[in-house]
Amino acid sequence: MRYEWKVAAVKVAHGVTWPLWLPAVIAYRGFGSERAFDVAAKILSLWPGRVGQILRASFYMWTLKACCYDLAVGFGSFFSHPDAEVGRGVGIGSFSIIGTARLEDGVMIASRVSVLSGKYHHGGGRRGREIRENVLHLQPVRVGAGSWLGEGCLVMADIGSRCIVSAGSVVTKVMPDGTTAVGNPARFLRYTDNPEAAAG
Repeated sequence: MRYEWKVAAVKVAHGVTWPLWLPAVIAYRGFGSERAFDVAAKILSLWPGRVGQILRASFYMWTLKACCYDLAVGFGSFFSHPDAEVGRGVGIGSFSIIGTARLEDGVMIASRVSVLSGKYHHGGGRRGREIRENVLHLQPVRVGAGSWLGEGCLVMADIGSRCIVSAGSVVTKVMPDGTTAVGNPARFLRYTDNPEAAAG
């Protein structure tokens, strides 16, 4: 779908999704509660097809910290926190969960990917015990422009621009620009199209 048509369709969808995004916005900005956002995001994640993508884009346009009209979120996928930011041309496959991430322009995410809100969600208590009593600590994770997150990968740290995270990899450390992550925990490889540079 051309960008201009997607913008028009998302604007029309605002009139359909307002019963979901309006309570979510009021609850979060007025009272600091994410419950309405969480419920609405999960409901809309189950709407299939192109219509579902448009409705989800409309909802996130109003509720996320920043979001572009051409966001494409697949079936069963959702953002778990309204503090996420999304650039232009971002695509997310099915059954993925995105936390307090900053997805820059052109980021592509495959199916069953998890982008966590940092590595330390539960801090302040005894390590490994009394998790329910620990303080929730959310840290924004950046995914740089033009990066690709492969099937079933897990991201807990910043990813640079033009990176590839291989399927099933677990990123626990900051990933430099232009590298490929492989394995669990992921190690970073750098490829080049220049044979002389590769030999050096």
